[in-house]
Amino acid sequence: MSSAKSPALYEGVIARRSTSAKFLVAPGPSEAQIGRILAAAARAPDHGRLVPFRLVIIEDAARGRFADVLEAAARDMDAGVAPAEIERAREKAHQGPCLIGLIGRIDPAHPKIGASDQWLTVGCVLENLLLAVEAEGQSAAVRSGGYLDTAAVRAAFGLGATEHFTCFLAIGTATEFPPAKPKPAVEAIVTRWRG
Repeated sequence: MSSAKSPALYEGVIARRSTSAKFLVAPGPSEAQIGRILAAAARAPDHGRLVPFRLVIIEDAARGRFADVLEAAARDMDAGVAPAEIERAREKAHQGPCLIGLIGRIDPAHPKIGASDQWLTVGCVLENLLLAVEAEGQSAAVRSGGYLDTAAVRAAFGLGATEHFTCFLAIGTATEFPPAKPKPAVEAIVTRWRG
């Protein structure tokens, strides 16, 4: 699909930017919007149709429990974690009106499709989520890090041996954006191979 056929799609890709979760407020996406965002995620390229991912909507009623899990994760990573760091960990559960987790389901022993191809699909799912959020007039912040691979998080979300809580998105209406981060110039990242 060329940008001439779908200029809005191209402009959406070029204009997309993340915000900080602390700047996300209500209104968040409606149930219909969430459905469209999830449908876009499911359209990610997927070599072999393995579906090496799953998505988890963290319900509002579970925010307190999620905060407990994130606190336990912080303690898993550092038994002597400072109280301020514990509070920062807990805050992540309450920032943004909507939280969606992305879990990679990677089969490293697949006979035909390597783990790198499966991770590419997970990355495409994330990008589709981000673009769909923007298309719905919302904004998102991606939360990731080693704390999502702790025993506390793995147990709380029932992760299998080959599953990885890759990240979660906080989604809502942005009250402000952090300063734009520089992007590489095309000529700095592209070469032409002539054999």
